[in-house]
Amino acid sequence: MILTFLSFLLSGCYTGAGEGGALSREQVLKDNSNADIIELEDGKVYKHGVDWIEERNYQKGKKIGDVQKGMATKASVGAGIFRTKEKSPILIVEHNGKAKRYLLEAGE
Repeated sequence: MILTFLSFLLSGCYTGAGEGGALSREQVLKDNSNADIIELEDGKVYKHGVDWIEERNYQKGKKIGDVQKGMATKASVGAGIFRTKEKSPILIVEHNGKAKRYLLEAGE
C-alpha cells in the first residue's frame, strides 16, 4: 500500500505527468527555463539536448520552413527546419552549415 501511494505521488512530480499529448511552450519552460526549444505554428514544441537522438543517424528530409522571430529560444531566425527522412518525432534545424536535432515534447 505504501508503494502504491509513493508511485501515485511521484507520478505527478514531473512536467507533463497525466497530461497526454504534446506539451506547451509554457510547460517545457516551466521544467527548464533555459531550454533550447522551437514552437511550430501548430503549437507543437520541440526541444534540443536529448542525448539519445544525437546517437542515432537521422537523415534530413523535407524542409518545412524557417525559424521566425519568437518561435525559438535559441535557434537563429532564418535557420532551416527539416523533417527527418525516417518516421520520427524529430526535427533537424540547420544554420550556417551546423545541424541540431529537436525532439517533440510530449506528456504521458
